[in-house]
Amino acid sequence: MEEIKEAMFEKPLTPSDVGKLNRLVIPKQHAEKYFPLANNDSSAEEKGLLLNFEDELGKPWRFRYSYWTSSQSYVLTKGWSRYVKEKKLDAGDVVLFERTVAGDRFFIGWRRRRTSPDNIISRAWTHDTSPYFFQRVPKRLRLFGVNLECMPEQQTEPEMIHSSACFMRENPHL
Repeated sequence: MEEIKEAMFEKPLTPSDVGKLNRLVIPKQHAEKYFPLANNDSSAEEKGLLLNFEDELGKPWRFRYSYWTSSQSYVLTKGWSRYVKEKKLDAGDVVLFERTVAGDRFFIGWRRRRTSPDNIISRAWTHDTSPYFFQRVPKRLRLFGVNLECMPEQQTEPEMIHSSACFMRENPHL
């Protein structure tokens, strides 16, 4: 029989959560509610404790959880970078934390950030083959005394083009 799970919280990932710092900052209100460290025990805060989670496939994940007094933040450290790499997480993705209703087992999951046209545009500049969306507005310039207009080619799918689909043509009306 499968145990009933309850959502604890979700954490949108920041660039530093998935970067070289190899740590995930847990918001204070969630850390203190779901992963309280022993009160008045500074050694537990400094050394931290190991938290065990299961992912969506049932694979176990173990993270060191501690409180950093220098930045006054609760963090998952050891094991976190391996999770980020295996799941191919990026800034903007969301990590999900759940537990059994009895509170005796923890679960970790994730979902990709929502892709909007703005996200598609920003990714197009880093991946030349990615399509991006934009309004068909001609670019005009004067080159060697000739007025030129750069207009995106008409595509079968309206407003979807690749970065190479622009051509130059003479425009006598400029």
